[in-house]
Formats: sequence, C-alpha cells, structure tokens
Amino acid sequence: MYRRYHNVHFRSPDGHGDDNEYDNGGLVIDLKEKVVGMVNLPKRFGSFIPSSILLNCLDAWKKYRYIARPHLGMMFEAIKHLEPAHVDMLWRMYNIDHGLIVQEVSKGSNAEILGIQKGDVIESINGKPVSTTIELENMLMSTCKGLAEVHISVGVFHTLKEERSTVELSAKLSKLGEVITS
Repeated sequence: MYRRYHNVHFRSPDGHGDDNEYDNGGLVIDLKEKVVGMVNLPKRFGSFIPSSILLNCLDAWKKYRYIARPHLGMMFEAIKHLEPAHVDMLWRMYNIDHGLIVQEVSKGSNAEILGIQKGDVIESINGKPVSTTIELENMLMSTCKGLAEVHISVGVFHTLKEERSTVELSAKLSKLGEVITS
C-alpha cells in the first residue's frame, strides 16, 4: 500500500494569507495519526524534517548544548526514489541498487577537495550502507554525539571512472559547537 502524508500548517489567529509570520510550516501526520516530522517551509514542497532527526537534534542539544553535524558539501537524490528505468540502468551499468546520487557539489567543500563529482554515488558512511538522506542525516548526527573530533569514511562509486573508493573526512568541533572540517 502507498504511504501518504498530510501536511498540517498552523495559521495565525487572524487567518490572513501567506505573508503572516506564523505561517512557517507545521506537522506532518500519517494516516494512522502519528506525527512523522515537520515541514519548515510550506511554500517549498519537499522541505521535510523527519521526527527521527528532530529528536536527535533535541537530544544533542539537551546533552551537549550544541547540535553537531559535519557538512559534506553535497546535495543528493536517493536511488530508491528515482524512476524505475533509471534504477534499472544503474543496476545494469554499475551493479548499484542503493545509495545517494550526488546532484551538486559545493565549491571549496570537502567533497570537491576529495574528488567527488556530480553523478557519483555515495554508497556507505563508516562502512554502513546508506539509501536515503534521512539515513545519512541520522548517521552523521550519531557520529558526532559528544565527541571533540570525528572521522568519517565515505564509500563512493565514481561514475565517470567506473571505480569505487573510500574517502576520509575529519572534522573538529569548536568550543561553540561549530563543525570545522579538514
């Protein structure tokens, strides 16, 4: 059966339109009336934060007074959310059926420095397979909990070279909880 989520946006008491300061998102509730996350920008569909990530952030803030997460400098699309024909092509050409396809690499980011390019596939983080951006966020946040320095191993399939590699990312947390990557 298909899952369908409903966005519930809070409205201000005066009920005016989209320019109101209170119209900034709301809960996402599944058909079983369970809160599964929130929308933080209702005007831009797809800006969804799952409850697992929200709970990780809240937990980190309560324990450490900061929310640490290394920024990889990439935007992704999950293979499992692609059109079936595209998934089939990836399977036939590269024997890949899970992972995150890199859609964009930020200039000067660790990803660019490490040679990751648009079209490459992120297959694992610290040796664990990753299939969705939600899994990726949870892995990155759990890696940083309470640590002053983290080392992250990223399994990458380079589509242009048709080869796999593992790149290492190190990040240090400042006293204010900022993540400084190296």
